[in-house]
Amino acid sequence: MSKIILVVDDSMVSRMMIKEILHNHQPSATIIEASSGDNALEQLNHESEVDIALVDYNMPGMTGLELFHELEGIVKIEKRALLTANIQDEIKERTLKAGIEFLNKPISEDIIAPFLNS
Repeated sequence: MSKIILVVDDSMVSRMMIKEILHNHQPSATIIEASSGDNALEQLNHESEVDIALVDYNMPGMTGLELFHELEGIVKIEKRALLTANIQDEIKERTLKAGIEFLNKPISEDIIAPFLNS
C-alpha cells in the first residue's frame, strides 16, 4: 500500500531535497507539499489520510510544533518528524515529549532514510 507523506517547509529547496529522498525510498508514495503551516492546514481535513509527516520547525506564521498541535485535531499521523537546524535543548525536549522524532538540518538522505525505515 502506498504511503501518504506530508512535507511542510517554507524553503522550496528543502522541499525539493526532501521529495527527492522520499522518491528514492518510497517511490509509490503520494506527497502532499506545503510551504507553511497555514498552507498545510488548508490542504488537510478530517477525511485526509497522512502516514508520515516531515515538518520544518522555523516557518512564518506558526512553528512546526504548533502545526503538529493543530493537526492532532484533524488527522492522525503515524510517523512524525520535526526538521530543524535549531538544536536548542528546550525545543528538542518539547519535540520528543510530544512523541515526534527530531531530525537535524541540513537535510540529507543519511538523516531521513533511517526515520523512514524505522
